[in-house]
Amino acid sequence: MLKRAILGNERLYGLAERPLLLTLMASLHAWRGGALPEKREELYADTVDLLLDWWESPKDVLDARGGVTVRQPSLAEWLAVDRQRVRALLNELAYKAHAAQPDLKGTADIAEADLVAGLMRLSQNPDVRLARLVEYLSTRAGLLLPRGVGVYTFPHRTFQEYLAACHLTDHDYPELVAELACNDLNRWREVTLLAGAKAGRGSAALVWTLADALCYQDQSKAEMAGDVSTAAWQGALLAGQALAENIDPSAVTPRNRPKLERVQGWLVQVMRRSPLPAVERSDAGDALADLGDPRFDPARHYLPGEPLLGFVHIPAGAFIMGSDKKIDKQANDAEQPQDEVNLPDYYLARYPVTNAQFAGFVRLGGYAEGRYWPEAKAAKVWKGGAVYDRLKGPPRHAPIDFGRPFNLPNHPVVGVTWYEALAYGRWLGEALAAIAAQRSTEAGLSSQELAFWQGLAQGTLVAGLPSEAEWEKGARGLLPSPYQGEGSGVRVFPWGDGFDPDKANTAETGLGATSAVGCFPAGASPYGLLDLSGNVWEWTRSLWGEYPYPAGLEERLKREDLAADGPRVLRGGSFLFDDRDARCAYRIRLDPDDGDRDFGFRVGAFPLTLGSGRSGTLGL
Repeated sequence: MLKRAILGNERLYGLAERPLLLTLMASLHAWRGGALPEKREELYADTVDLLLDWWESPKDVLDARGGVTVRQPSLAEWLAVDRQRVRALLNELAYKAHAAQPDLKGTADIAEADLVAGLMRLSQNPDVRLARLVEYLSTRAGLLLPRGVGVYTFPHRTFQEYLAACHLTDHDYPELVAELACNDLNRWREVTLLAGAKAGRGSAALVWTLADALCYQDQSKAEMAGDVSTAAWQGALLAGQALAENIDPSAVTPRNRPKLERVQGWLVQVMRRSPLPAVERSDAGDALADLGDPRFDPARHYLPGEPLLGFVHIPAGAFIMGSDKKIDKQANDAEQPQDEVNLPDYYLARYPVTNAQFAGFVRLGGYAEGRYWPEAKAAKVWKGGAVYDRLKGPPRHAPIDFGRPFNLPNHPVVGVTWYEALAYGRWLGEALAAIAAQRSTEAGLSSQELAFWQGLAQGTLVAGLPSEAEWEKGARGLLPSPYQGEGSGVRVFPWGDGFDPDKANTAETGLGATSAVGCFPAGASPYGLLDLSGNVWEWTRSLWGEYPYPAGLEERLKREDLAADGPRVLRGGSFLFDDRDARCAYRIRLDPDDGDRDFGFRVGAFPLTLGSGRSGTLGL
């Protein structure tokens, strides 16, 4: 049970690497009747108490034969001081050491002189001698450990941060902790979150006061006034994380609802336009997932607040498909020859499909509706409302769940096969068609909105997966005019020719998992599409085939035949792969029943080409 508890908790696993702390966790596990606290602040509170007890409690001094020669009293008894005063001194020492520590990794040094002087100052026992106190402290293991001559430290940075947080909750909370955190995020992040959790255990209102102190400005007014400092962005991020860890968004009172909405609005802008690095924008997205992401309505399949429900118009015209090795040194044979491809108007979603969006398909019985799964039925990977995949797991009625953060609502859905992506597209098409007739008659529509809704209402636009040509044009943009030869003005990445790990969630970025969609605004394509590079591989409807991409209709029909057997093309790279795979032209092929933690998809709305001897073909 202890092993399972440790392996299932990333923070516990990090602590368990040290023998002393592993012993501590075993003792704590036994003391709590075979369990460990779920919340990290409670875990740290309990472990600090146990470590303090080890360090401070009576101790038997043994002779060479193992006999007891003397029994030392507890530190509090010996000093004739209340144990809580000893704890308060340790809190203060941890705070000061943390503030002064040059390196932001590992534990800080605490000078023996400061520790001893503090304890002597507390002592009410006139018989305590300095030399005896030093000897007493140096022979004990627990909350403080000797580190060289005249220096002590904590057994792990976690406890240093927690004790510093305890000090701050007792001194000018929340103003001082907010000031420290906003001006030195990396040093005070964990301390701030632990302080909020500790204060919140006493009263949930104290978490809200911390969030207010960290994020007190109205975001839109602050931006209009040009008054958004790095400290303000950092404060908003920490406010979101503190609330995400400690409140239930479904139980927020009317008094606190405006505070929550203010923080949510800031978190959206942290992702969209803040100068914070990628890791912190990703953290903002995760906090927003826990608090509720206003960009998405989990009960619907689309983005409220965008005129085309999150779809972006891609104008008709030619673009350059594939790579030229003279321009792109990472180009490979599967991307060549480079060629000009002409496509009609169509629409692509701004983001990959999220878990929140896909959940609507699951909740409304999409896996059980056979009309969404003709290709899967033919391939014998769908039966009785369940899908089977290459991972050989049990039949599924939902995507593979890889746990947090992969399953957060605003992250791209993963663990889906090509067949699941197709089925979702058909379901989405029905849902859009059901509202299109009404939407197309609304007053005040722009010409683009009118064309979109009329196309869906009349069936000349059909929702589904893009072809790889449609995907690549969405990433690269139209053919430059005037065009000056192969490779001229053709983007290697959606944002340009040079790779930047701050513009895409790839292996170089270092997140090691999916991120909330929209965390990389500088990585937008010419059309404003996001997450085309990195985050997740995106299924297309195209069969794998050699280049150039077919120019004639009949050949294109064969390349895009949904009923044909063979591997399908994925695009865009993922968080697991490097910059080479995140290029606009890079392509891989996989069997359509594959599904993994970095496989997702993006949908679009495409013109329906008729008169080809088939019932209809998308986007040709």
